[in-house]
Amino acid sequence: MDIGEVYEYLGRYGKSGKPVENLSRIKCLLKELGDPQEGLKFIHVAGTNGKGSVCEMLTEMLYLQDVKVGTFTSPFVLEYADRIRINKRNIPDHYLIRHTETVKNAAARTPYGNDYSQFEITMCISLLHFKECGCDVVVWETGVGGLNDCTNVIQKPLVSVICSVSYDHTAILGETLEEIAAQKAGIIKHGCPVVLSPCNDKAVEDVVRRTAICRSSSLTIPDMKNVGIFSDTLQGCDFTYKGKHYSTSMCGIHQVRNAVTAIEAVRACSESIRVSENNIAAGVSNAVIPARTQILSADPLLILDGGHNPDGFKALGELLSSKTPAPRCAVVGILKDKKAAQSIEQLLPLCDMFITVDSFHPNAVNASELAQNIEAMGGKACAADDTVSAMQMLKDMRDKYNTQVICGSLYLASDVLNKLAPEEEKQLLFST
Repeated sequence: MDIGEVYEYLGRYGKSGKPVENLSRIKCLLKELGDPQEGLKFIHVAGTNGKGSVCEMLTEMLYLQDVKVGTFTSPFVLEYADRIRINKRNIPDHYLIRHTETVKNAAARTPYGNDYSQFEITMCISLLHFKECGCDVVVWETGVGGLNDCTNVIQKPLVSVICSVSYDHTAILGETLEEIAAQKAGIIKHGCPVVLSPCNDKAVEDVVRRTAICRSSSLTIPDMKNVGIFSDTLQGCDFTYKGKHYSTSMCGIHQVRNAVTAIEAVRACSESIRVSENNIAAGVSNAVIPARTQILSADPLLILDGGHNPDGFKALGELLSSKTPAPRCAVVGILKDKKAAQSIEQLLPLCDMFITVDSFHPNAVNASELAQNIEAMGGKACAADDTVSAMQMLKDMRDKYNTQVICGSLYLASDVLNKLAPEEEKQLLFST
């Protein structure tokens, strides 16, 4: 097997696989692999929004403390190997090839065949990598939900972390916030501490609190009354929390909420792994993820954001309204299961022009249909043939708009970043 065959094999599996009602399928595959999850220590992170940022902050904190840290996240942004990292380095091809072969052979021995999802296969590859390389801690991000998510096979996490919870994947997780929160709270384990991000809806907080009580888990919810924000710019936020100073390099007040969640999470692990206050602060500051309100160009101002549901669009809208000059133009692409109308509503008063695109993913809302819907909602929109065409349209319009934004999906963000990879191409498209 070579790296091309690896990607061909992974491409055979669907995003979700056959629906599950429990963890028996993934447990069967892990048993064939020798249960590589056993003996590893995990920080388990769930939520609708913010979990990627929290995972990155935790990874930075642990790395600075000279802890050998494995990180499993999804989806990838620049390349598939983004999803499996040790000490911030993507899994090398030779490991990926060998572990994929092992998982492929094990999957063939189970009765589930092609029922697995690509996420399940990838998770198993990551566990083999983390186990073989002797990771001290694994920062472990859920896929969808928590209760029946394949990552929930771990028994005793150092801490369970639940970030912002809102409406997403409702066909799988439920139509109400209580139902969705119950799925997220499924990662809480008996006697293991849990941290819930601040500013969640009361319905979410109530579900998590009840679950924590039932499982004898100590619950920490950071209090934003302990936060003092001194600056909030496109370059990040300076703030204090419980009298200590921190700064984020990712912009937006929501990153302050993510930061205090990560701070409390790593403190909850102090009996097993102690991270110094200096490394906690530096970890918050060092954490940067592509497509989290990433500035691609300062003049003209061009922002790339992977927020992909109404709450993600709301956070982007707050940032645009408070920190960017009008008029504004947005390239937008949204997947069909992401409540497109509710998402667009968040940006409709802020953007004078929308360019819609669908070439970045087969499950994207049709670009012409999305443009028509925006027009029907009172906005101005046109459809682009593909991502490159949309970026060219932005370039052609740069004298008309003070702020340009590309948003709606991490898959769109990935498409943009990969097409901008050569520096000279980036300069060609966005230089003044």
